Amino acid sequence: MNRISTLVFGIAALCCTSCAYLDVVPEDNATLKDAFKSQDKALSYLYSIYGHLPNNIQYWMPGQPCGGDDLAVAVKGTTRWFCYKSMVYGEESSSTVYHNFMRHSGAPTGGVNYDYYSAIRYAYTFLNHIGEVPDISAENLREWRGEAWYLIGYFHWAMLEYYGPIVIMDHEIPLGADERELYKPRNTFDECVDFIVECFDKAIELLPPRQENAKWYGRASAAAAHGFKVRTLLFAASPLFNGNREFYADLTNPDGTHLVSQTYDPEKWKRALDAAEEAIAYAEEHGYRLYENPANASIADTFERGVRNFHDYFVEPEYNTDEYLCAYVHTEGPKKIQRLAGIRSTLPYSADDFTTSYQVLFPAVEMYYTKNGLPLADDPTVDQDALYDYDPATQVANINRDREPRFYACVGYNRGEFEIDNEIKQVQAYAGEVHGYILKNDGTINTSVEYVNSTGYFFKKPVHRTTAYDKTTKTFTYKRFVYPVIRLAELYLSYAEADFEYNGRLGEQSLAYLNRIRSRCGLPDFEKSWSLAGGMPTGEKLRQVVHMERNNELMFEGHRYRDMRRWKEAERCMTSLWKAWNVWGKNASEYYMLKDFSDFDRPRKFETPRHYLLPYPIGELQINENLVQNPGW
Repeated sequence: MNRISTLVFGIAALCCTSCAYLDVVPEDNATLKDAFKSQDKALSYLYSIYGHLPNNIQYWMPGQPCGGDDLAVAVKGTTRWFCYKSMVYGEESSSTVYHNFMRHSGAPTGGVNYDYYSAIRYAYTFLNHIGEVPDISAENLREWRGEAWYLIGYFHWAMLEYYGPIVIMDHEIPLGADERELYKPRNTFDECVDFIVECFDKAIELLPPRQENAKWYGRASAAAAHGFKVRTLLFAASPLFNGNREFYADLTNPDGTHLVSQTYDPEKWKRALDAAEEAIAYAEEHGYRLYENPANASIADTFERGVRNFHDYFVEPEYNTDEYLCAYVHTEGPKKIQRLAGIRSTLPYSADDFTTSYQVLFPAVEMYYTKNGLPLADDPTVDQDALYDYDPATQVANINRDREPRFYACVGYNRGEFEIDNEIKQVQAYAGEVHGYILKNDGTINTSVEYVNSTGYFFKKPVHRTTAYDKTTKTFTYKRFVYPVIRLAELYLSYAEADFEYNGRLGEQSLAYLNRIRSRCGLPDFEKSWSLAGGMPTGEKLRQVVHMERNNELMFEGHRYRDMRRWKEAERCMTSLWKAWNVWGKNASEYYMLKDFSDFDRPRKFETPRHYLLPYPIGELQINENLVQNPGW
């Protein structure tokens, strides 16, 4: 809580994800009574709270979708324009906070500021006064209260994810409150989890299963509350906070209270498992399912149908009401993603064209399965010694051949296919070619050009076949779609992970859920795939495979940043030697030479335990002497 801002009623409310700015109260008579004198005014007030939700699309927020080892933007982009890089290159500090979720100011130019505590306070004000609206219907009263509880839970969860233990705000702080109300110490992690779960449980009791109007995707629903409850409990059960004495033995409040339990509790996995089971049952009961495009039903080849269905769930329906429990509906976000991901239309180079800025990183490429549904290292049909060689006839690298459908739905590569501009194009990525590095007039590499791909892998997932650029008018045609926050596949994967961690194996139900996911994308069943590798994995190997099942399904959707941290794998993943093709190569023999990705940019930096959590801003510590800093900062 640190410093909880007082509510100023004489301003226009912020917009929600799908609405314009809405006046909460008349400018000449700004009173609390005006904000709740009618249903319309109360709804405007509720929208103003949604206005505090972050824009998690593009490249600002950590892990959304960049910041892990799966996706990055062009290396020439500075932190000012791509502030997630502050976490990659060790530029974040308690005095230089590029990502501030505790107040509306403080981040340097290019950073993000979100005052979640003010949003929470507004939600409590809403709860305390919504019953005063004279014409409020019973249905609106119930559902809007549910939305307020959902938002209180969400904003607490959003801080817990980045900061670890936080100060719980469990009621509206009155104006003129004394310091005992304002300046409290951080609550323990387990207390935070219990409170967040309680908020989502209250929301579930009050909210409808889904919003009837698809354009209200950003608004709360009971299904979304279930999803965030599962995500919270899975986070709590994971190694980062479940008895992590290695990182947090010294993280204590001034009174000596340990903020993170020092004892591992396997029952936290059982709690996550039960929540996932309940959430799945609820979602399926109310019509949620894995999306498969009806237009693909006639495709006879299972593999090709899988490629199509997996790509289409993301970009084909404007509102994927089948699978998405929650989604971001910002119009400009998906447009920006498509422009940064699209491959250049033509030469000469122009910054007006698709920028080709998003680049898939080698760890993601290597993580995807083979067409047999196995990791590269476990598939007996893979020639490991020739994996990074290429076929002279097709000029396609061996690592890009015979991979799983999700790879081809999401990743573009040299001499592979990329649907854009209403046609199927071949990616031509050698230096001097249309999609490669730009050459100067003398034939040397133009290293100053920003909008180029530096790994040799392109981001196909968010680009629809109708996404196009008109070089004559310098205008773009974008496909409208919403960006998933929580989808049914995540619940299936969370169930399987919790099942393994609690029971030491994958039960029948977990395998059924994994096979539903695999079936949608054209992969063999889990058991069939592993029969090629000598049988089902067990123990630590099975844990790694469960993690890969999650990574490959949710890749590039913002999960990798969180998952590698909660699994305590971030240091290994972020400091390992990443590969890249020699994108300065002008032909196949030059291009297909593996390089160290750091050759193209400044070195990455990740310190344990420092970079597992964001720092508390120094200004908040100076205001509230009861607060303690996160380890390493």
